[in-house]
Amino acid sequence: MKTRITFSALLLLAMGFASCSSDNDQPVVPVPVPTGATTFKLDGALITADSTNATLYTNSVAGGRFIDIYAFKGGDQILELHFPAKTGNFPAGRSFSMTSSWLTYMANGGGNFPDDYYHSTSGTMALSVCDTVGDKLSGTFNFVGNNETTNRNISEGQLVVNKIRHD
Repeated sequence: MKTRITFSALLLLAMGFASCSSDNDQPVVPVPVPTGATTFKLDGALITADSTNATLYTNSVAGGRFIDIYAFKGGDQILELHFPAKTGNFPAGRSFSMTSSWLTYMANGGGNFPDDYYHSTSGTMALSVCDTVGDKLSGTFNFVGNNETTNRNISEGQLVVNKIRHD
């Protein structure tokens, strides 16, 4: 066991030296993401949600358990994400099924329907953790949203939820 730990430590140290940059390179400073934060880029601009709520429920029409995510910024709802309650990759569209997701970006808190609702026309919800007993979700998402006249590009989405409401 001690040999395995020593070898692992040496391997990590060697990898660290190999990845060091020269003094002429600008260091990359990671932006910390608070635990439980949902982040994404809207047309290239980073947005961090103030709060994210998740609800687990049974959708008898679609044939299974689903999760709805509601993310808020400045008191306004900015995201509404719907997907099956299981890990996997779910192509984004505008329907509920056990193999797809429906992802929506809302401008202005969704106050002016349909102009402020950008529903997914393409993209993916990739859920890597779906622990409905321990109330933990995490994954990534990206999609092109359309409000019937304009596209919005939602990229580099990170979903982290530490509490799920069970209906």
